[in-house]
Amino acid sequence: MNKKIPGPIAIFGVGGLIGFNLFRDLITSRTDVYGLSHDPANNWRLKTLKKNGSQIIKCNILNIKEIENFIVRYRPQTIFNLAAYGAYSNQTDPKQIYKTNFDATFHIIETLKKNRFSIYIHAGSQSEYGLNCDRPDEESKLIPNSHYAVSKVASYYLLKYYACVEKLPLIHVRFYSVYGQFEEPTRLIPTLLRSIQNNTLPNLVDPNISRDFVYIDDVVKALQIIASNSNKANYGQAYNIASGRKTTIKKLVTLAIKIFKVQKEPIFSTMKNRSWDLINWVGDTKKMKDAYGWSATTALETGLRQTYKLL
Repeated sequence: MNKKIPGPIAIFGVGGLIGFNLFRDLITSRTDVYGLSHDPANNWRLKTLKKNGSQIIKCNILNIKEIENFIVRYRPQTIFNLAAYGAYSNQTDPKQIYKTNFDATFHIIETLKKNRFSIYIHAGSQSEYGLNCDRPDEESKLIPNSHYAVSKVASYYLLKYYACVEKLPLIHVRFYSVYGQFEEPTRLIPTLLRSIQNNTLPNLVDPNISRDFVYIDDVVKALQIIASNSNKANYGQAYNIASGRKTTIKKLVTLAIKIFKVQKEPIFSTMKNRSWDLINWVGDTKKMKDAYGWSATTALETGLRQTYKLL
């Protein structure tokens, strides 16, 4: 499938969970894939690569000249913009959020306009729905509840303008709770599984808080399907990349305890809920299935086992 994707291929944000796993998969059969990172020498994920160093390019997306130099030199045909700031609890600078998530998006697209390209796929977020989080479809009302969410909503409307008015081939995807190999160690599932390795359990929030977990391999497949099936009717559209299954924190922890035979009882509400922790958080996947025939196929139990093996 990935051989059908128009090349060269550029992945902004290659040092992140999704960008890195996408890059690792594409380079198994492609030599025209370029990953861009603002600091590749110090990125823990990129340090695990044993080769393909020449395909990792230092590029600060906040630097317009560096964006222009890359696009003019390599002429990418497929562009995945998976770079982001503000998704983690320690990324709180509002100016940095808007510069990274909105301003840089504007500059990338403006530069691409001057060069022919086939498809641009942009990383949105489930956070765009904000308080309207109970199985919203892509046309549901957006009620963002953080600067990060607002920046992603703004980027979505920017893409929609370019696609609908200037007729550019742009698509927006809204990722739900992506997990799997190479996830940030401080995130929920890696923290839970590392604790289990030590026969203990971490501090936990309210057991009724929920997530829609989607395994990284399913996400990589979704991105490749979109990139290899360009269709003008889909330009300017948003697509939920979700499992469509609600999983409470209690259900997640109970499942992990069962799988890995943990001899401990969980104690919930020992960790304060975060501002984005909500009770009914789950995505609607019908539009993505209808347009591209994609749905997440990895069961949570399978994903947890795979992630545990690769810790």
